[in-house]
Amino acid sequence: MFDTKSSNLEIVLFGYGSTGSKVYEMLSANFTKITVVDRDERLIEKAKEEGIVTSVTVDLTNDSELEELGLEGKILFCAMDEMALNIFLALSLRSIASDSTILSVSTSAENTRKLKFIGVDKVIDIYESSANRIVDIITRPAVTRVMDEIIYVDNGISIEEIEIPPDSFLEGKCVHDINFREYGLILIGISDKELGEDFIFVSRGINHKFDAGDILVLMGETPALEAFYKKLTEKR
Repeated sequence: MFDTKSSNLEIVLFGYGSTGSKVYEMLSANFTKITVVDRDERLIEKAKEEGIVTSVTVDLTNDSELEELGLEGKILFCAMDEMALNIFLALSLRSIASDSTILSVSTSAENTRKLKFIGVDKVIDIYESSANRIVDIITRPAVTRVMDEIIYVDNGISIEEIEIPPDSFLEGKCVHDINFREYGLILIGISDKELGEDFIFVSRGINHKFDAGDILVLMGETPALEAFYKKLTEKR
């Protein structure tokens, strides 16, 4: 995994209320270039008192003020306490900063559906996501390697984690036995529970044996990913 502390990734975190402050705490352990933005001057004052120098007050409903932040090419994280504002903000950001990656917290399946519909790249259920999970969404090396091709360009390709179910066609076979390209997919790596959930990059050349419970990190178009998952769940 690359050193996130020295990474050039720049994050703009919108919101420093109860949700945003928790997200900042999670992110600050792994990133140094974080700008905190909120419309509430009291929250920004609180952020500065807590040592967050790069924190600014902005009218989040004013596109001109948002544009002045210089958002292009950055990771934009919507973490306002009000979900309606996150949805409105994400919609504005998508039109203002087309080359940025937009993430947003969500508190319900309906909000997740709305956020994805308006073009949010990654939606995080704040009640289900641990600190490691939130950071992993941004720092996963596979995502970093293909950032320009996948995240910054709308080409319909996704990266998904798929757990191998019991009695699937993969169980007992090795990486070199399966040509994932035949399924329209690229296998990036494997998380092996038997090895303490360590992440194994396929690029290392390890001929890992697949077991039920292993988690595959696969890249491909959504229909190909769905078809592969369906095949995995077919009993032998």
